[in-house]
Amino acid sequence: MTNLYIRYSSIVRWSCITVCLVLCLVAGAVFQKYIGLPATLVFIKSPVAQLRMLRRDWDSLQQLQYTMDSPSADLHRYVETGLLPLIIDEKTLSASYPVAKFGGAITVIGHVVIIVDRLGSFYAYDLTTSSFKQLPLPALPNNLTEYLHHRARLDGLAQINLAGAESQGEFRVYDITYLSDRQALAVSYDQFDSTLGKLRTAVSVIPIDAVSLAATDDWQTILTSDAYTPGTALFGGGRMAYRGSDKLYLTLGDHGIYYPKVAQDSTTTFGKIIEIDLNTKKSREVSKGHRNPQGLTFLKSGRLISNEHGPAGGDGLELITEGSNFGWPNVTLGTAYDSYDLGLGVGWNTTSSIVGSIAGYTAPMFAWMPSVAVSQLIEIENFNPRWDGDLLVGSLKASSLYRLRLQADRVLYSEPIWIGQRIRDLAQTKDGTIILWTDNAQLLLITVDKVKLTQNRRNTAFLGDIQAAGCMSCHHLGSTHPGDPAPTLSNLLNRRIASDAFPYSPGLRARHQEHWTKALLTEFLTDPSKFASGTPMSAARVFGLDPERIENIVDELAGASVSTEPQ
Repeated sequence: MTNLYIRYSSIVRWSCITVCLVLCLVAGAVFQKYIGLPATLVFIKSPVAQLRMLRRDWDSLQQLQYTMDSPSADLHRYVETGLLPLIIDEKTLSASYPVAKFGGAITVIGHVVIIVDRLGSFYAYDLTTSSFKQLPLPALPNNLTEYLHHRARLDGLAQINLAGAESQGEFRVYDITYLSDRQALAVSYDQFDSTLGKLRTAVSVIPIDAVSLAATDDWQTILTSDAYTPGTALFGGGRMAYRGSDKLYLTLGDHGIYYPKVAQDSTTTFGKIIEIDLNTKKSREVSKGHRNPQGLTFLKSGRLISNEHGPAGGDGLELITEGSNFGWPNVTLGTAYDSYDLGLGVGWNTTSSIVGSIAGYTAPMFAWMPSVAVSQLIEIENFNPRWDGDLLVGSLKASSLYRLRLQADRVLYSEPIWIGQRIRDLAQTKDGTIILWTDNAQLLLITVDKVKLTQNRRNTAFLGDIQAAGCMSCHHLGSTHPGDPAPTLSNLLNRRIASDAFPYSPGLRARHQEHWTKALLTEFLTDPSKFASGTPMSAARVFGLDPERIENIVDELAGASVSTEPQ
């Protein structure tokens, strides 16, 4: 009897183990996208974690996308340009609220900047009180929860974190604009189509009270584009422009679909700039042959201007006219990313026999070579007569503003103004203040430094000991350019070490996570080689600088980082 009991117990035990293994195998395959033994091992290795994940409310996955930064003092810094001294005030939204970084956009209503983050949360920054608040607008109909469910089924629950999804270019809000004559907000964004398991670019409009900023009705979707595969929204365009008359203009990228050549196919929405009738919800093509148009604005003259990303070279500023064709992907001013030729390794081939030629198609007004990854652009008004009427273009990769002086349809020059952050959007208030929105979830408020302009002396006039020590024989103020022998000294205090557009030594790059303080500047000037091994700023160059002179230089460097205007 005992032996029979032991045998029976053994059968039961092994049967239970077998059932558990099978269940683990199935659960591992479903939730981890593994097949076979690895799935079983993964599930057995951390059963508690898996069970917790199974019990997790799906909607809580949305919280994984949001980041909140530690409160820090907003910086007030000085930037010198060719014609004007500027003041930049930094206001950090992510220090007040958790924010989905990378992407999003801004628009201005009176004295308030309306912000929408990457996944559709809305905030307001009051310029009169210098404070942020969250706006309780109805949820944007982007089907975010369904999209997260879809991603979870594909990639496993533990993998769902889109924070920093710029590399994937997936699922984000592209733009927001205020339709003043209709007292409504229009937003363009990625919308998940659960039936197809794909995305569409959608534009939705919601009426609001211009004073309270509260919604007076729900969202109404006025356009959805053709569907595209998740992971291709990086080439999405999505910028809007409006000047009344019930016509809203929208840019749509080609989403990397080079074959068939959708940007040339008028039966698709891809690679087009379109006009949307807000009353009838009907849309029509205005221009085609676009790759990834990231900027769109109306000039005071009524002309419609866009800019777009080229491939390796050839970001373009374009005058949009009825029926214009900018040629992509048949022609481009750039090349493939992995060769000096056209189309190798990236799935597209041009019809041009000459590399870098756009013969036969509409030419841009101006092009950047190399590419700077242009974002939004505006025509400057009521800022200062020296800048008014110029174009201001943001950039992502170059982390700079570009001021373009126009003469008719010709760009006379382009002045780069280094900002140090990826500029996602820009706008301007009625009093002329220029507002930048960056991928770091910061608003940068740009005004003219009137005190310095009245004094009519560039910042070098205040750098007595720095000049006397010979620092300015290599260093400079303002933006750093490739030909400069040393980095800029502007805005050095509180700036990350080795963060300027300059090829720093490995020793300085190793300290990139630190910020320059007066103590670190003093340490560096006392013995540069000890501070950062291999730096070309040798001890011989600062030989003879006594502690008092070093202290004066550090104070002057701090003065070059802030405005002299009273706060």
